[in-house]
Amino acid sequence: MGLVGAAGPAVAGQQASVDGDAPTATSSRSGSLEGARAFGVQLAFHDGTQTATLPVGTIRLRVIDHVGGRTIEAPIKWRLVTYGRDANGRRHLAAEVTGATPELVLPAAWYIVHAQLPDDVIKHPVEVTAGRIFKYTLVKN
Repeated sequence: MGLVGAAGPAVAGQQASVDGDAPTATSSRSGSLEGARAFGVQLAFHDGTQTATLPVGTIRLRVIDHVGGRTIEAPIKWRLVTYGRDANGRRHLAAEVTGATPELVLPAAWYIVHAQLPDDVIKHPVEVTAGRIFKYTLVKN
């Protein structure tokens, strides 16, 4: 199971900073996020800290070889990028994981999933809704 923030995978003690008066963001998690509805992020400013809470949801992914077929059990490289584009027209990597049937906890938003198979790449938009678990099945053509 992966946990991501806006810039990529979040792990205990992850820190990012920007020059100037911008905050330094740290994120952490402890225990299981199964059924979690929010993920806390602490922002450290020069005059104190504040906590922001991001609503999160869970998605479970799998690929089948045809409609009604079985799950492909080979390791698949999964990449999730933002659905929306930034001011420069680019999407940003939100999560990356390898496995046949990964489960990801992500901030609520729309994403584009890329499933990299040995002979094909399947792309599909997915929605992550706070406090919900969605199962997505992609069909290899």
